Amino acid sequence: MEYAINHVHIRAVDPRASASWYEKMFNAKVVSEREVMPGTITIGMQVGGPVRLNISSQPAGSSPERSAAALNRLGLEHFGFHVEDLESELERLESAGVRIVLPLTVVSTGTKLAYIEAPDDVLIELVQAA
Repeated sequence: MEYAINHVHIRAVDPRASASWYEKMFNAKVVSEREVMPGTITIGMQVGGPVRLNISSQPAGSSPERSAAALNRLGLEHFGFHVEDLESELERLESAGVRIVLPLTVVSTGTKLAYIEAPDDVLIELVQAA
């Protein structure tokens, strides 16, 4: 059997505000909003390509504990977006007040990458192929 990633799922204090940020910053499109777990909402978004981005509210009784968007944590560290022009993207995002966690870096293959902080302490890698 062959597997493919179906979605990336984020828990948010305010899923609608987070979804709005992804719409503004990455042209994401809301494709659904529904109750999946009792008392929660899940917003499904398309952000180019086949992998969906889901943003959900916290179920009752969830821990309010958060972890910082950082390159040194265990578990799911980040997810990445392909970009065509990383320099321009970083300028656009920074001018919109987005925190750059790791500035533009060129790796040995010539690929350019950078990390930004998204809402809900999410770390996003931006990748421009060589």
